[in-house]
Amino acid sequence: MLTGNVAKEGQMSTTDSPAVARRRVRLALRRAREAKHLTQGQIAEAMEWSLSKVMRIEKGDVSISASDLRVLLDFLDVRDPDAVQQLITDARAARLERWSPDHSSRENLTPALSSLLQFEAEARAIRYYHPVVVPGLLQTEEYARAVMANYDELDEETIQARVEFRRRRREAVLYREDPPQYLAIIDQSTLLREVGGPAVTGRQLQEMLHIMRETAILVRIIPFARGVPIALLGPFAVLDLADEQNAVLYREGYMTDDIVHTPREISRHREIFEKLWPLALDDAESTSLIQECADLMLAGGGHRPPGTG
Repeated sequence: MLTGNVAKEGQMSTTDSPAVARRRVRLALRRAREAKHLTQGQIAEAMEWSLSKVMRIEKGDVSISASDLRVLLDFLDVRDPDAVQQLITDARAARLERWSPDHSSRENLTPALSSLLQFEAEARAIRYYHPVVVPGLLQTEEYARAVMANYDELDEETIQARVEFRRRRREAVLYREDPPQYLAIIDQSTLLREVGGPAVTGRQLQEMLHIMRETAILVRIIPFARGVPIALLGPFAVLDLADEQNAVLYREGYMTDDIVHTPREISRHREIFEKLWPLALDDAESTSLIQECADLMLAGGGHRPPGTG
């Protein structure tokens, strides 16, 4: 039987985000289901729910109502009063969005992106890796629009919603009173890729340097000289919420993105990041290279990559 110890993992506080509360509920429900050796299909049949509803609750894509949760906990033999009350409190908190996107944002953001802002706002440490473009959190509007222009399925409404989303993420994460430790790794090719043209890329690199100077974010560059198979790695972020044992993984793909809670996957991506970090240029060298590339782009681009000759 699930006891209060499981539900009390990371007690609910008045500052917890809906995404964090939702995560505690989904993890507790999955553990309770697995403890009874039941499948998601069996839960759906017993509750007279659709299988997709059970899957989305356990994945964290949707919240569960307090009334549904009480019935499910009873079915799963979770009856410890403290454990039940804690989960009910979390379920109610999960349905109170601290950040409430407008109708346009709801229609144009993926569930993973909507959850990402809430996790970022709670994170104590974030490790971000991207092999192709400047991290979204640091992108200027014109650079972001140039990136999104490569996706034919994105219309103007969607692009505008996602550009605004990037701005709100930056404010919520980097400029809050207790910002997380934010470590980012990008490839040198990113600094030379003319996204939107050399002037747009040059201004983007200048803006990245400005953010680095006025916040605690650290950006390191993996130079061409380091033989790292970065082309094989997709962009990802590991977010530590309370500590390394309470973390989530955000993965990006060309057509999809997702929030991953599996400890094995989180650990694997953390290890990848920790192996890449010492291979990158140090802070001063990275800053110098970014500035050199910004100057090159603003001068009209060039053919000789900085730092290679």
